Amino acid sequence: MSIDKRRLPQFKRVTPPGGRRVDVLRKALLAAGALSSLLYVVATDVVAASMWDGYRRTEQMVSELFAVGSPGRDVLLPFTWLYTALFTAFGVGVWNSVRGNRALRIGGGLLIGYGLWNIMGALYPLTLGDDASIPMHIVATNIQLALMVAAMCFVAAGYPGRMRAYSIVSLVVSAVMGVVAFMAAPGPNLVLGISERISIGAFLLWVAILAAALWKRPAADPY
Repeated sequence: MSIDKRRLPQFKRVTPPGGRRVDVLRKALLAAGALSSLLYVVATDVVAASMWDGYRRTEQMVSELFAVGSPGRDVLLPFTWLYTALFTAFGVGVWNSVRGNRALRIGGGLLIGYGLWNIMGALYPLTLGDDASIPMHIVATNIQLALMVAAMCFVAAGYPGRMRAYSIVSLVVSAVMGVVAFMAAPGPNLVLGISERISIGAFLLWVAILAAALWKRPAADPY
């Protein structure tokens, strides 16, 4: 006698209560990444820029808003610590979401490093009107950029399909526009302000998209 497999009862995998709590925590950590991107835009180009009369978003660097002597620095200084905490939490969320995938694990570790490196950026800010502050700020910024690029590369390597293609495109846009902004510095000029914001925006959006992509997948998925 044959058995019609279509009539067999279908059982859903039951997640134990402890597993549900772990998954809720994992998703909360991932959500911190999307939130960090949103808050970055609001804190810089909405709040801090509005406190600086004459600041031109299309022509001036975002770094100037964080600089010592900037009218918006008092707002951005506590935000820096909040952003550091949120982004580091996001990196931990990525790490916990990609078990069994070495490339994505490394990417998650690099994102944690990127988040924590914001502390160095806060310790070596620009000082308006003081060229002596520029070299150490450039060093701190370039190390963070290296962590960002490496993280995006490893995520692209470990994540197949559309997310890989999107990561590569985002990386190229962010890197190319970053180089263009660096060449256009110190400004102010349209190339500097716009290209830097495209570079930053491409990365911030990538973080939010990665968080959404990992949110949908169980932590144990091998990808």
